[in-house]
Amino acid sequence: MKTVTQNSLDDLVSFTFDSPDNWSAIAVNKNSLICRSPSSNQSEENVDTVSPHYAIITNYNTYDIFPLSDEYKQSYKDLFKGKYDGVEKFINENIGYINISKVMDSFPDIEFKTPESIMDYFNILTEEPTVPNSKLSEYFYSKVWASDFKYTKYQCKNSNIIAVEYSYIILDKTYKAINCYRDDDYSVYGAFDNDIELSSGDVSLWIASTMEVAEHYRLEDGVVLREGKDY
Repeated sequence: MKTVTQNSLDDLVSFTFDSPDNWSAIAVNKNSLICRSPSSNQSEENVDTVSPHYAIITNYNTYDIFPLSDEYKQSYKDLFKGKYDGVEKFINENIGYINISKVMDSFPDIEFKTPESIMDYFNILTEEPTVPNSKLSEYFYSKVWASDFKYTKYQCKNSNIIAVEYSYIILDKTYKAINCYRDDDYSVYGAFDNDIELSSGDVSLWIASTMEVAEHYRLEDGVVLREGKDY
């Protein structure tokens, strides 16, 4: 293991954590990193996709600095109160969107001229002949993309952590993942793979438990103010 210090894009957040010696860290947006193994394909790395080849380090209450919906944020407040339905719902929806993205990536290049034409392609995944009002069908929302949730609480030096392990489906194949949520709004996500020596699922909890975070910004009325420059 080695200790890594890496800043996010625009140096808005600094992360210091332990990672495997031959893994590297790269910034992917203003408050996220990817900690990747030598087997990772950098061209395929995506902060929205779970992978055994890289761990995603991010603030789970914001996306690229800006806050997410109140419902989304409430689900994580509930998580630390022992209420898990909200987090399971969002994990399930996120895996569903990954599946849609995978299906869409397999299509030939095409120009979508109307919302209805886009939904016609979504129908291939949802197995519905039509989608009323250009909305995803009930099939998408009711399908179980993630299951077998297991919750474990940890008290660490820099935070309390709830590790959520679960199974998830990508294109009809089942995988296992772990999301390590810290009570300072930061998290580390990874996936397990028994066919590789060390997966991101194997190291995510260790990264989360050793990680120190320093923010160099604040938000005021939707404007990012930089420490040392704007205040």
